Amino acid sequence: MEVSVTKLFVLGLTVTLAACQDTSSPTDQVTAPSFAAAKKTPLTGSPTERAAQIAAKVNTRLAAAGSKMRLTGATFFTTGRGVPPFRTLRTGVRWTKRDLTYLIDVSDYAPGANTAAVTTALVNAYETWDAVRNITLSLTRVPDTHPNPDVLDAIVTDNAGNCVDIVDTSSPAVLDYNPTTGEFNLDPFADIVHGGWLSPDYFAKCLGSADIIAVTWSFSDGDTNHDNYPDLVYVEQYANNEFQYVTTGSQYLDFDGPFDIQSIFVHEDGHALGLGHFGGPNANQPFKLHPNGRVFDPEAVMNPFSLGGEKRNPFPTDLAAIRSLYARPN
Repeated sequence: MEVSVTKLFVLGLTVTLAACQDTSSPTDQVTAPSFAAAKKTPLTGSPTERAAQIAAKVNTRLAAAGSKMRLTGATFFTTGRGVPPFRTLRTGVRWTKRDLTYLIDVSDYAPGANTAAVTTALVNAYETWDAVRNITLSLTRVPDTHPNPDVLDAIVTDNAGNCVDIVDTSSPAVLDYNPTTGEFNLDPFADIVHGGWLSPDYFAKCLGSADIIAVTWSFSDGDTNHDNYPDLVYVEQYANNEFQYVTTGSQYLDFDGPFDIQSIFVHEDGHALGLGHFGGPNANQPFKLHPNGRVFDPEAVMNPFSLGGEKRNPFPTDLAAIRSLYARPN
């Protein structure tokens, strides 16, 4: 799929609006550079390392504006063997409130996409978690009434074409932006924003891998209720326009797609609620099928990379994980 591209020139930079292992240790936050230095420093390394660099830049700017919100996580759903997630926190995260809102940026669907079918698949993915019994979560869709509701969807490049940032300061969710210091605050339009499909350059140039199908970015602001879980306060999600997507007919073990939209985003929505990856295999295990024809043990929608096909309903391990975070009190 393709998305429309708009180029702006800000502070000498070009702004283009545009399978994973969970066996690594949490990533310590990178020492944050000044905005003047950061805006000129290309993102380098693996997706995990680049996400750490992005978080350091974003968090410096949020702190300068007096915000308590911090970008603390990024998970990558990929083809192939996967990519380790980025985390600044050594414990899991979850929402303190139980009535959550989500917004779908329909304007960033690919040209020619069947809007109704894609929207139905995305809504069904959210509602899959909302329908889990014996938890206290409630997910409600809010209308997309803003022309540009998402923030981490830009491709900011230097004069050499290297990606240096992904913050779209033109978003109305960005408040008090200071072009000199780079500082800004955030006022999201929903708890979870599905930002649609972005250019392949966002994933290859900025995140460092063309194999990333989708990414979920998570913001936290400490542990206000002292339950030993940092509080999720905002999430953004994006898919890679390089791949083909369908709402039915995706084939199991077709690693090149087309990928099932609902399956991809049941997985990503699990991340939006605080779930990580599980079920292996990891880098020390051979990639092979078990006698039952499966790669993962246990099988789960939160397995670390995509094998194609349709995987839309949570497995027992997924259900146990979500209930561990949001179990209904007896």
